Amino acid sequence: MKQPDNKRVSRCSGCSVVKSGTLVIEIINERSNYLPNNLTGGNVKFPQKKMKIKKGKLILLLILILQSAAIFTANAQVTKIPHGILVKAGGRQVGLTIAKDAAFCLSLNLNNAITPSTVKSVFIDDSNKAVAPFTVISASPSYGIKTPYGKVMINTASSTWSLYNAAGRVLIKDGAYSFTDSSIQITYTAEGLLYGSGNLSSKELEKNRSASGVWNGAAGIPYFWNNAGYSAFAVSANDDKPATWDRGKDKTTLTWKFAGKAANLYLWPAKTMYDGVRGYVKLTGRPKLPPRWAFGYLQSQWGWADSTYIRDVATKFRTHKLPVDAFIFDFEWYTTLPDYSVAKEGKAGFSDFTFNPKLFPRPATQIAELKDQGLKFIGIRKPRLGNTALLDTARKNGWLISPKTDSRDLNFSNASLRKWYEEKNRPLIKAGVDAWWDDEGESYYTCYYWWNTAQRDLLASARPNYRHFTLNRAFSPGNQRFGYCTWSGDIPSNWPSLAEVPMDLLNFSLAGMYYGSCDIGGFQGTPTKEMLVRWFQAGVFFPIMRSHSNIGTTARFPYLWGTDGEAAMRKALDFRYRLLPYIYSLGHEAYNSGAPIMRPLVMEFPADTTVANMTNEWLVGKGLLAAPVLNEGGKRNVYLPNDTWYDYYTGNVIQGPKTISVDKALDEIPVYVRAGTILPVGPVVQYSEETSDAPLEIHIYPGKNGSFKMVEDDGTSYNYTKGKTRTTAYYWNDATKTLSWKVNGSYSGKNVYKTIEAVLGKQEKGAIIGKKGSLVFK
Repeated sequence: MKQPDNKRVSRCSGCSVVKSGTLVIEIINERSNYLPNNLTGGNVKFPQKKMKIKKGKLILLLILILQSAAIFTANAQVTKIPHGILVKAGGRQVGLTIAKDAAFCLSLNLNNAITPSTVKSVFIDDSNKAVAPFTVISASPSYGIKTPYGKVMINTASSTWSLYNAAGRVLIKDGAYSFTDSSIQITYTAEGLLYGSGNLSSKELEKNRSASGVWNGAAGIPYFWNNAGYSAFAVSANDDKPATWDRGKDKTTLTWKFAGKAANLYLWPAKTMYDGVRGYVKLTGRPKLPPRWAFGYLQSQWGWADSTYIRDVATKFRTHKLPVDAFIFDFEWYTTLPDYSVAKEGKAGFSDFTFNPKLFPRPATQIAELKDQGLKFIGIRKPRLGNTALLDTARKNGWLISPKTDSRDLNFSNASLRKWYEEKNRPLIKAGVDAWWDDEGESYYTCYYWWNTAQRDLLASARPNYRHFTLNRAFSPGNQRFGYCTWSGDIPSNWPSLAEVPMDLLNFSLAGMYYGSCDIGGFQGTPTKEMLVRWFQAGVFFPIMRSHSNIGTTARFPYLWGTDGEAAMRKALDFRYRLLPYIYSLGHEAYNSGAPIMRPLVMEFPADTTVANMTNEWLVGKGLLAAPVLNEGGKRNVYLPNDTWYDYYTGNVIQGPKTISVDKALDEIPVYVRAGTILPVGPVVQYSEETSDAPLEIHIYPGKNGSFKMVEDDGTSYNYTKGKTRTTAYYWNDATKTLSWKVNGSYSGKNVYKTIEAVLGKQEKGAIIGKKGSLVFK
């Protein structure tokens, strides 16, 4: 055995390290046939197998091990625990462990008699069983663990901890921790720009604090990425009392606060925002894809009058060639009156789990007729009951969140309540309901998580392997595992509200909510025609495109807004449907890597201070820059960062960085494409599942090499999680002017594209896709 230096570390996660003076003993692993298979706190166990070591070397080895074990026992500074170590520092025990294959976890506990360990939390993805390999570092007075992505150390003399990246650069230096009778704090210096944490504390992208709740269209998330090169995510003892952070008045001293007796702070080196979100989804879960139809246009309103009205609206959308994939129904689909005036005792005969016969006298038949026209059914749900008898049952079983108050809200974290709720909703799923719209569930932080758990479990049993999709008014960490959309709440119908929507949705993207949406046109009030058109145009570039309106206002049906208004909205809808191959493929990218569909410019241009907090324009993927008009009059400035950009409609080339002024007619949208982008563009269809024999257009934007992975699947099942996809990897070689492609995957449904039309400026070349191919442009 070599004599290592003072910072030499062991080689595997299955070993223990002890220290004797400046000598670190390395135990290779449990599978060794000549080394001890366990060495923790001085307890040495010898293997049963015959040792194949020369006698002299064996004696020396045993002396070293026993000597080190004795000293280790005396010091008792480090104890091996699952996936890490326990360190005594400042009279406290601190846990240092590996979290999945992404992060470190710093664990603290108020009760020093209890070993700090990972807090059980619904925020963390239990399905990810990966654990990174690690080594233990013992260099008194410092102890720590090291992985391929970095290391974390605790100094037992000063009771401080530090985080390093893989290159050994310190990211957090001399962090501290402190305790009160009922809370824990972790403090350290955090300079640089911080992003993430949702939109509850601020709608700005840059953050100096987080919030610890959910609200109407808003959420505070205990996560951030620091452009100093790391990310942080925290879990407290109670998921419904999440941790918060605040950088204070000096904007440098950051304090995490944890209510309760336990605290877990997850940390991981992350050079870029992409690294940050990649680590975040490894911890909290991959964002599952909604069904493909949810990427189309979703038409909602409060005020569907009756069955004839529903049929007439569907007919008008189809005859007017206005693409749409779903109708979303408010209160009136299941009850004849809203429940806002219902007393705490409930109302006798109130309908909670049946169809309103005025709208749906023949529910299964009518929903099937809508589906024949390519229209899915989404129904609103409230987190409470209105029926007296059902409320009596809920109170008797302790299923309400606060039985002693006037609240009628259900406690979905109760497993028996969830089973009962599932059975009450099962006939609705059997009748054809495709998805739910969950509203007003902000009574406790994890309400939407448990509510979606009940709905997902019901769908899995009633319609196996069909993708879960819900619209929700807030979110908490990990909800992206459901195939989950959050809309920005019951917003007013005015220009400032339109301008705030991308602020909200970009903050969603940076906080783990991948499918953001809004009430296009605003909920409260009636927009002007110009405002509604501009809202539709912005919605083209949101992850989920949905309009909605309050009862008593003019519905956001495009054909109600004049010939020019309808034409402009139709043009926007056509553009959305043409972009579906691109946007849906970005959904797969999000699932595989954590990269959001809707991205702030700072993700791609982190060194550009102009875009550090920019929200009035954004990227869809890496290459498509949306700068819709968000104000009255059609004029705006557009900033194009340092790259070559193409006007999507004219093909004009603009070299950034540059700010340009545009003046757009009612039906025009400022859209730009980055050099090196390969943009798949489909034909115009009236709903996402409508098939077409038209070729897939592959638009090439030269100036640099480029690539894009176009992903196709069945659009409704979870088979994509098992590799049942068809991925066509397109490559552009700018030097040779060659587009090439290669197809992988086993999916071969009728909806896959068979031919392409490659477009380079004014040149077009067609080809059969096959398994691979190439096209050369002159």
